[in-house]
Amino acid sequence: MDYDRIRPVRYLTGILKWWRLWPRKESVSRPDWTNWQGYTLHVPFTWLFVVLLWVEAIRSRDIQHTADVLLICLTTTALGAKMINNWKYAHVAQGILSEWSTYELFELRSNQEVDMWRFEHRRFSRVFIFYCLCSAGVIPFIVIQPLFDIPNQLPFWMWTPFDWHQPVLFWYPFIYQAITIPVTCICNITMDGVNWYMMLHLSLCLRMLGQRLTKLQHDDKDLRQKFLELVQLHQKLKQQALGIETFISKSTFTQILVSSLIICFTIYSMQMSPVLQDLPGFAGMMNYLLAMVMQIMLPTIYGNAVIDSANMLTDSMYNSDWPDMNSRMRRLVLIFMVYLNRPMTLKAGGFFHMGLPLFTKTMNQAYSLLALLLNMNQ
Repeated sequence: MDYDRIRPVRYLTGILKWWRLWPRKESVSRPDWTNWQGYTLHVPFTWLFVVLLWVEAIRSRDIQHTADVLLICLTTTALGAKMINNWKYAHVAQGILSEWSTYELFELRSNQEVDMWRFEHRRFSRVFIFYCLCSAGVIPFIVIQPLFDIPNQLPFWMWTPFDWHQPVLFWYPFIYQAITIPVTCICNITMDGVNWYMMLHLSLCLRMLGQRLTKLQHDDKDLRQKFLELVQLHQKLKQQALGIETFISKSTFTQILVSSLIICFTIYSMQMSPVLQDLPGFAGMMNYLLAMVMQIMLPTIYGNAVIDSANMLTDSMYNSDWPDMNSRMRRLVLIFMVYLNRPMTLKAGGFFHMGLPLFTKTMNQAYSLLALLLNMNQ
């Protein structure tokens, strides 16, 4: 079937290539640490911004002020970890995407499979656009609103070697943040989108494998060859799952570690600030909170889809026409079904299984930390 099987991710990798966070060559077998253009783009913005935020957080003597700084400081720190991860492992994901788009083994062979891909691509695009709107929607509230404050305030608290409260010196850190914030936002949401799509496509391939297993009939011509081809497809998917885990493991693990803190500090800052006196700021914080919740919820949803799709393969094999097959084929089917009992899951950092229980644990941790901060404040 003539359908671009990885269409949504092509736009995302194109953006990452422009920001030097993705290999510019299609066939790359190892990390490129001589990426001086990427260092030139991100060191003066992302990395310097992270350092200035951490200095401000360390120098802070007030809990509310520390929370205001940390809610963006932790996000940019996680972004820095994702950048290093992409520079080191993007070639692995690039190779898997190339296999999905070029290998005959992954070709769509029926209208049902094409419709499944189109439906999931449309749904992924809508979810990602909504995530972009939530993330980018923070920028106007954060950047434009401080211009109308008297005295002027920076969008985010950060340490500077001079007194930025002076009217003349204020514009230097403000312009720096007005440039840095959109850059970090674009890079963050794009890298997240690539990670999520890798998990989505893996689950789609597993669902496609299940449909093909169900359609096996005892009177098919070359039944043995078709069955062995599906076994080969499953083995290839297991190898790709290991590659995807290598690519998303460390960046997702970092996001999990900081997400509960970010959500906690965001809600705490919203509760400590008067809503009616700063409606634009409250709206920006609501957008930011929703984006942070989606940032940990969506990878667990797509990771859970991989687990469910892999677990359904045994039922799909059982629903095939195996009782009427010859004894040799039934023996092969039995061996394969025993092999399918081995679970296929993606882990973050080698510790956390990417599934919906991980999302509930993260939200419970955020609630516990928030309750602790509120009790300390009282």
